[in-house]
Formats: sequence, C-alpha cells, structure tokens
Amino acid sequence: MRVFAIILGLAACVPVPIPMVTVSAPQVRTLVASQAPDAGFDAQLQNVRSAPITHNAQLAAVARAHAADMNARGYFSHTSPEGLGSGDRATAAGIPACGIGENIASGQTSFADVFAAWMASDGHRRNMVNPRMASYGLGRAGDTWVMMLYQPC
Repeated sequence: MRVFAIILGLAACVPVPIPMVTVSAPQVRTLVASQAPDAGFDAQLQNVRSAPITHNAQLAAVARAHAADMNARGYFSHTSPEGLGSGDRATAAGIPACGIGENIASGQTSFADVFAAWMASDGHRRNMVNPRMASYGLGRAGDTWVMMLYQPC
C-alpha cells in the first residue's frame, strides 16, 4: 500500500507537506471526508461554555491529521516523534499558533464518550470551557481523538 505524507493547508487551498507525517490511502479519504462537526458533540460543547464557539474545518483537518498520524504510527502524545507540537501543526496549516489548545484521547468509541472523558479531566475541561477559545476542530482516527481549539491573536 502506498503511503502519503499530507496535511491540508485550507487557508491557501493547496496541500502543505509535513515531514514524517504518514497516512495510508484509506486514512487520506477519512481526512478529507465531511467537514461538519458531530451535532451532538457540538451541542454538548456549546452547553458547557459561557461563550459560543464555532466549528472550524481547517482546525478539524489538522486534528484529523494528528489523530491519523498517532493511530498509524502507534504513539499517543501532543508531540510527534519528530518533536512537532500542536502549535507547529497549526502554523504549518496557516493558522497562527498564538492561542492553540489541544485535547487528545484514546479508547473512546463515540463522540459522547470522548466528550465525557474530556469533561472529567480538569485540564481538558479548562480547554473546552475557556471563553477565549473562539473555534475548534475535532478529528478521529480509529479510537484516537484530537480536539484543537483556537484563541484569536
């Protein structure tokens, strides 16, 4: 099976290569699938926040790419084996990294389960309810989940 190194640079509407991020052809199809958020997850998120938050397809693409990378290469971390963090991934996609938050999870099988797990964790919950975070994107590959949150500069 051929392996691709990709991340979508939606701001410029051109692919932006990232070194060492590998995903298989089926994962590529998942990465470019529907940009719409899960309605139940979005409703739960809106309900726990003091300020509205919007779904951001560009953040979702970056989150899906990181989830796919962790799933494909068998690691679980905010930092890739090459040392790239959430700010690096956001910057590579054309998103200013001055206000990036990231939640990761593994093992949950539904949007409701991952939402509950993040809400039960103080640090993850703080990211999700932070009123300065104005947009988010959610990605999943298998049972690996990534949520990226963005605070405008």
